[in-house]
Amino acid sequence: MRRVLATLVVLLALGGVLAPTALGHAVLISASPASGAKLGAAPSEAVLRFSETVQLLKPEDFTVVDSTGASVARGPGARDPSNSHLLRIPLNNPLPEGTYTIRYLVVSADSHIIAGALAFGVGPKPVGPPYLGGSTGSGGPSETGPWAVSARFLELIGLGGLLGLLAFRWLIWRPAFRRAGLEGEEAQAGLTWGRDLFWVGFGVLAVGSMLAEGYLLVTKSASALGTSVWGALTDPSGISQVLGDTRFGSLVQLRGALLFGLFAIGIWQFLSEFGSERSPRAASPSGRVVPALLMAALILAVLGGISAQGHASTAPLDTLSIAADLTHLTSVAVWIGGLALVAIVLWRAPKAVEGGGGRALAGAVLTRFSRVATIVVGVAILTGVLRTIAELDNPAQLWDTAYGRSIIYKILILCPIAVLALQSRRVVTALRIKRVRQPNAPTLAMVDRNVWVELVLALAVVVVASLLVAQVPGRT
Repeated sequence: MRRVLATLVVLLALGGVLAPTALGHAVLISASPASGAKLGAAPSEAVLRFSETVQLLKPEDFTVVDSTGASVARGPGARDPSNSHLLRIPLNNPLPEGTYTIRYLVVSADSHIIAGALAFGVGPKPVGPPYLGGSTGSGGPSETGPWAVSARFLELIGLGGLLGLLAFRWLIWRPAFRRAGLEGEEAQAGLTWGRDLFWVGFGVLAVGSMLAEGYLLVTKSASALGTSVWGALTDPSGISQVLGDTRFGSLVQLRGALLFGLFAIGIWQFLSEFGSERSPRAASPSGRVVPALLMAALILAVLGGISAQGHASTAPLDTLSIAADLTHLTSVAVWIGGLALVAIVLWRAPKAVEGGGGRALAGAVLTRFSRVATIVVGVAILTGVLRTIAELDNPAQLWDTAYGRSIIYKILILCPIAVLALQSRRVVTALRIKRVRQPNAPTLAMVDRNVWVELVLALAVVVVASLLVAQVPGRT
């Protein structure tokens, strides 16, 4: 057993990928004129080639200016109609001698905002630095800045929390309650407390997910429009343009509709479970099957939309990549959501159910979660390693790139999580071997402390992942 657990720790460290999908960027592959080029004759146009499909929200997001910032374009910049990786802009002819700057702000196929500037020269004089005054995208928040990272973090916590909540109720709470063997008033108290916990959590997470989607839309719009978050918030037309003219906007609309449907089904199920004032209904461990399946399907569809807007959608075998990405998101959601709910159960169940019933219930939940977590963490490691391998060309990129270093940071955070998980696993094993039905209070308190620390560290992994998804993968 010790060898098996040790192996699991090693795999967990090597698979430092227990975080949402690894997204990429469009990368500028070439430019004509090239950056720093000194030309004897003025070019008739400027051309940019990217690694994947790009989109211009506004013609002015692709410009060529002289050293004073005046445009030297003969017409608007646009995407090549025969190649969605190319941008072209016609230039005045002839151009006087001097330094000129090509500036661009594009939306990549995986919904990231890519901005840049490069300079070229006409004539014998040295090429000067790019002109950045009033540069395209200069006022927008960075994809790796606090606004964008916090928006992605809240989105993932909200959606993952909803899936984790449903999974916990059916995979952990329902069988654990039956195993606890509560009867009479103890059973009713436990069922009522569990039902209330589920629906309070569902309401908070459902509303939070909708708000998080709105927050993400605002921050993404600010980046795309080259303005501040407040500027985007006060510019409904700009947000409408992002919603209507980008692939990201289309997916946000779809996710919003799915979340609305989820909320509606949730209300239906809530009313069904509680009944009315005149005819209240007794609590059950899990509610009805059909509404739960519908809610789970809607959440998976929303998470699938996140995978479909990411780098997996532009990878080779994109359908399989998206499926692996969604499986990864799902398993991590069940794990972290379960951690949060186990921590609450260990903390509150002994107080909510008087006598030994609360401790019996907490022990049964802990035992059941340990089994489920072993499976979902294994799945998360496997799918996460596969996705990470796909994003790195060689091991050196782990320390040579910001993307790789973020993976290392996750590994460092996951190591203490593995140690704490092993400690809790030993307790569960001892309880099972000794057939202890009601763990004593000090034992539950010790495990609860470990679980809370695990949860905090797991959330830190999600924060790092929310930054990682905006960084350029090594293979790009």
